[in-house]
Amino acid sequence: MTHEQRAKWIKWIFLLLLSGGIIVGVFLYSDTEEVIQPVQIPENGLQIVLYEDPAEHDSKELGKTLDGIQKKYDELVIVTHVDFEKHPKMAKAAGVTKPPHVVMIAKSGPVFDFQGLWSREKVELKVDEILRGLKRFSKDWRPAVKGMQPAPAQS
Repeated sequence: MTHEQRAKWIKWIFLLLLSGGIIVGVFLYSDTEEVIQPVQIPENGLQIVLYEDPAEHDSKELGKTLDGIQKKYDELVIVTHVDFEKHPKMAKAAGVTKPPHVVMIAKSGPVFDFQGLWSREKVELKVDEILRGLKRFSKDWRPAVKGMQPAPAQS
């Protein structure tokens, strides 16, 4: 075997190993995380994202609470449930370390988040506060919602 033939064999073996490594890398490091479709947040509304572990009691309880709040506020509040185990990259991007974790998002971006189980009353107060928004020009620019408590007078 001549030097040229040996060089060709080495070149082919190298290319074969390189392409095999690329194929293995694609399979091992492919992004298998399911994509969650973005939600259209209402103009004066709120999206509540619950990062949950469906097997955990606190997550189930908070999920029921948030679903009840969504029914109360009708189209102003959209609740999205995200499985913490199935979407670790999304959870990490949102700063979630442990479920249950709630992130409230308005058109402008995240406005509030909390971790752990909150009572329905406490969550409703926070949602009311966020939906009322900032008082601008001595007028509440958020729409009235059936069952919403009036804002306390500020001095």
